[in-house]
Amino acid sequence: MLYPTLNQPLMFLLLIIAGLASGVIFDILNMVVTLLGNDKYSHHFFNFLSVLFSFALLFVINLKFNYGQFRIYVLAIFIASFLLERLISKILWTKLIKKCYSIFGRKRQKDEQGESN
Repeated sequence: MLYPTLNQPLMFLLLIIAGLASGVIFDILNMVVTLLGNDKYSHHFFNFLSVLFSFALLFVINLKFNYGQFRIYVLAIFIASFLLERLISKILWTKLIKKCYSIFGRKRQKDEQGESN
């Protein structure tokens, strides 16, 4: 009983990392869907795949480090860190992509105007 209690700070940290990693998995697979043309079937397939990877990651970490004891804090920490990553990535990646697009868009327009003159 004492060893799982001493293991809880490590489990807390690992659950935060797992939630962040699951958010990254969702972001990467959403980028793949966008690159494939945003087809409805590929969107559903890759969402299912990312959910499967996320639950597998949570299951393995819970089984390996928490000895399979699934408590409510496990789910709460995982979901909170997942939502935090989704919020941060939405703000960060959206701003970054908009800036890159505007920089490259301006450069491309200048190049096209220079070639047409």
